[in-house]
Amino acid sequence: MQQMSLAEEYNQQGRGLYGLDKYDEALDLFRKAEEKDPSYLRTYINKAELYITTHQLDKAKEELNKVLYLDKNNGEANFHLGNIAYLEQDAKMAVSYLTKAYNSDYKNPRTAYHLACLYIDMHKDEQALFYLNKLLKEDPFQVEARLRKMEILVGMRKYEEALRNADEMIELLPDTFEGYHYKFVTLLGLQRYPEAKQAVERAMELFPDDLGFVYDLIKYYEQVEEYDRALELIDDRFQANAQDRRSIRKEKAKLMFAMGKADETKELLESIVAEDYDDEMCYCLMQVYGGFGEYDKALECCRKIIEGGRDSQYYYSAVYHEAVACDRLERKKEAEEKYRRAANTFRMASARHPGMLGLYLYRALCYRRLGEYDRAMEMTDYLITISDQKFGEAYFVKGLIYEDLNDEKKAREYKEKGLAMSTVLNQFFSL
Repeated sequence: MQQMSLAEEYNQQGRGLYGLDKYDEALDLFRKAEEKDPSYLRTYINKAELYITTHQLDKAKEELNKVLYLDKNNGEANFHLGNIAYLEQDAKMAVSYLTKAYNSDYKNPRTAYHLACLYIDMHKDEQALFYLNKLLKEDPFQVEARLRKMEILVGMRKYEEALRNADEMIELLPDTFEGYHYKFVTLLGLQRYPEAKQAVERAMELFPDDLGFVYDLIKYYEQVEEYDRALELIDDRFQANAQDRRSIRKEKAKLMFAMGKADETKELLESIVAEDYDDEMCYCLMQVYGGFGEYDKALECCRKIIEGGRDSQYYYSAVYHEAVACDRLERKKEAEEKYRRAANTFRMASARHPGMLGLYLYRALCYRRLGEYDRAMEMTDYLITISDQKFGEAYFVKGLIYEDLNDEKKAREYKEKGLAMSTVLNQFFSL
């Protein structure tokens, strides 16, 4: 048997202390190992991991670069450098390092998973699916990978494929509740309502204490427009616990809005935004104020969301509706400036997030308001083409453009087609 070197022994002892959170003592042993054998790579890896754990990322990078100096293709060093770059929000470098690690001899399933998560953050779903599929082929029991894959497929509306994955997950991991949830979500997306209800009721039998499936059943009732039953379920299941009641108020507000209970919706949303602010509820309140014609209050909601600066659908909606609110308040010059600024914001954002098609729709709406009909039409035609003629909102906005151009026949044709296809046109208080 080959005798352990002193550098190996110090590393072994250091790892033991590191596992006990005795970081200073572990670091002393790693330093002794480096003195004994500066070419032993494991020492630098161990030091780097310790520095990462203790949030000393610059020192960790120094150690990992020592590894790459001695072995430029070292997969483990590239893996850690990729994760550090991700923590430092440098997506480009993170992808570069993690791709090198993935293509090396270093076999760690987290490499593929981290690459997939990076591409999800970058809105590059196809690349993310590539790595998730690779990972699941090697290990079909990877719960995180399977969940992220289904999340992407649902987001892309690839419901049939998502449903197959949900069924696979239920078969492989019958005690994992997420498989049942995604089966329900995909069946709902496919409008197979009786099967969706059966799926969620079966899940509630298997996981009786999981309120998540109660939420799912509420979603089912909302989807099939049985709003009274949804509200009954909320009152029945969420009154006992104050925290549960607080979490369900948002869903209750959406239901009351769908039922046309505008006054009650406004009162509840005002309470939620005042006590437990989040962008989604402020966005909903903005829509309600717009529906009531209270554009000054809608403008306040827009500005609250914009001040938060979060790169989200609610932020971009607020940027557009801020201009609309000024327009409706007859502040025409200010509105024109905001439409122009908003169009530029959406243009830059669509370069960062090419998969967020709603940004092109907002650009079309801004160009229409500015009277730049050719550019507005370019946006709607692009959306119709890239969506394989499935983007109802684009047809509707194209109809609005023809309406402005006094082509009543085409305006009616496109607006009717858009209304028949769209599920979200009610999310614009003024197009």
